[in-house]
Amino acid sequence: MSDNPSAAVPTADECLTMFRQGTKHLSAMAAKMEVCWNPNESNPRRLHNLYARNLITCYVAKFAELSSSIIDAVEKGQYLTYALCGRSLIEHAATLRYYALHRYPPLFGKGEVDVNQLIEVDDQHLRGGKFDWEAFLAGDYQKLWSVAAEKSRVQAKGKSQQKKAWHDLGTQPTVVRIGDCIKSWAAVSPGVGVVYDLFCDMVHPNIGSTFLVASVGPSGLYFSKNRGESVGKRIFEQSFPMLVSATQKPFGEFLAILTGTILADAEL
Repeated sequence: MSDNPSAAVPTADECLTMFRQGTKHLSAMAAKMEVCWNPNESNPRRLHNLYARNLITCYVAKFAELSSSIIDAVEKGQYLTYALCGRSLIEHAATLRYYALHRYPPLFGKGEVDVNQLIEVDDQHLRGGKFDWEAFLAGDYQKLWSVAAEKSRVQAKGKSQQKKAWHDLGTQPTVVRIGDCIKSWAAVSPGVGVVYDLFCDMVHPNIGSTFLVASVGPSGLYFSKNRGESVGKRIFEQSFPMLVSATQKPFGEFLAILTGTILADAEL
C-alpha cells in the first residue's frame, strides 16, 4: 500500500465495488479447487506440490469467506464484525507474505532445491499452531486440560524456557508468530503497521471497538447503534480504503509467488 498519507485514495463506495468483484472472483476460484490432501504421498517432490496446492486453496477459500463476511457485515451495519474480519485479512496476507518472501526463496536460491527442507517449511505453513487439534478432534479433553494446567505452571519461567515448554506440549509444528510477520512487512511498508494497529484497536475490548457500536443523536454520543448517526459507519468509510489497499493487490502478488514454488517436473 502507499505510505504517502496525501496520496489520492478511492472512496469507501468505490473500494466496495471493486471489493465485491474481487470477492466474486475468489469465491469462484475456491469452488473449482479440488486437490485432495494426501500426507502419505511417497514422492517428496509431488508431496511438496500437494502442500503448495492445498495452501493455495486454503488462502483463496479463507480470503473469499472473510471478504464475503465483510460485505455482509457492512450491508447489515455490523461494523464490529467488519473489523474482526478485516484484521484477519491483514494477518493472513502478512503470513502469506512472510513465507512467500522469507521462507521459500532461500530454498530456491541454492541451485538444486532441498525438497526435505521445502516440505518442512510447507508443513509449518499448513499445520503450524499452538493448539492440540489432535486431542480436540479425538475428544481427549482430559489431555487438553492437562496441557492447559502445564502451560499455566510454566508461566513463571523465563521466556526461553516458556517457549520451549509450550512447544514440547504440542504435536504440531511451531507456528510463525503473526507479530513477526507484521513487523517484517511494516519495516518496508510502514502504512501496513498503521492499518494493522487500527484494526487491532477496533477489535480489542476498548474505545476502538466501543466506537463501532456507538451512534450520535441530538443529545450527543450514545454507546448504542440505533440512537442516531452511526459512528461505526464513519470509521468504516475511513478505514475500508486502507484495508483494501493493504490486502487485495499484495495478496495476489504473494499468492503468485507461492504458486511459483510448484515443481513442474513433479506435476500430479
